[in-house]
Amino acid sequence: MSTTPSQPLPDTGAARGAILARLRQSAPSQPLPVPPLAAYHAGPFGRGRLGARIDPATLIAPFEAAARGWRADVCHATPADWPAVVRAVLAEHGARRVAIGRGPAADPGFAAALAEVETCRFDRPLERWKTELFDRIDAGLTTARAGIADTGTLVLRPGPAEPRTLSLVPPLHVAVLRASDLFASLPAAIAAQDLAATGMPTNLVLVTGPSKTADIQQVLAFGAHGPKALVIVLVNDLEVSP
Repeated sequence: MSTTPSQPLPDTGAARGAILARLRQSAPSQPLPVPPLAAYHAGPFGRGRLGARIDPATLIAPFEAAARGWRADVCHATPADWPAVVRAVLAEHGARRVAIGRGPAADPGFAAALAEVETCRFDRPLERWKTELFDRIDAGLTTARAGIADTGTLVLRPGPAEPRTLSLVPPLHVAVLRASDLFASLPAAIAAQDLAATGMPTNLVLVTGPSKTADIQQVLAFGAHGPKALVIVLVNDLEVSP
């Protein structure tokens, strides 16, 4: 049951405006020099950024190997059966209440994937259902804009239709990724987003396995904060099977 604060929150608009104004005033009058990136793009960590794009069909196996190395699970699917694969993943993990954004909720495929669970749409301010989200939601279901084969990383582009909270709070994160959106490297994946044309988002979320942290002794612990498990449903929409 959600609670409301007894006192209204103070209006911080004037203070934030003053801070931003000071920052703008202190900004350099001349643009800062752009660091040279040609050597990085031409090196091993920039594969696929320059020249012809690397065939995504050849990236399925290395992406899966890298993702599993970070304790993510990868489930293969086709454009026809991926909703059934998502249903099976949710059932295997015992997820009965699943949060989803407004955008995917309108997709018939996602409606079929969630036919057997209770769906909670993230279509209201977080403050109105924060307790429910943290205490009762079993899984968050999102789409992925790209996958990076070098590291097994997902690229998410959050926005009003699919807030980033969906991939950060529920104990299980299920992400649907098309094989045609696989790229060899981070520079190649970011370049494919064409941010100059589509507009810079408030953030891009890079997800590499479930949440993890390390203590001062460098002991890696998984599930310390955020999702304890990550399942990637990799939809092979290419002509060549993996």
